[in-house]
Amino acid sequence: MTNRDILQRVGQNIKAARLAAGITQECLAELVGVHWQTISGIERGRYPFAVTSFVRIAQHLGVSADSLLEGINPPDAKRAATIRKALARRRKPKGARLSKDHP
Repeated sequence: MTNRDILQRVGQNIKAARLAAGITQECLAELVGVHWQTISGIERGRYPFAVTSFVRIAQHLGVSADSLLEGINPPDAKRAATIRKALARRRKPKGARLSKDHP
């Protein structure tokens, strides 16, 4: 799934949730703190937007963030495994160290 495909799917989900909530693009824009044309661009999948706007949109539509992400295909597991194997570190990342007190 391309970035554009993801933006289009999220935009479709936002539009469906907005219509279900019975509010206009202008109203949602005012609630979120953006221009109505930004909401239009988001709904059409033409405008990559900040995660903060994503959270505000979900909150003001009264839906979960997960519901706005429905229909997005998972990444290619085989490709991800190949990349991880090729770029695996020989030592653990700093945050992965475990002390005797923490299993």
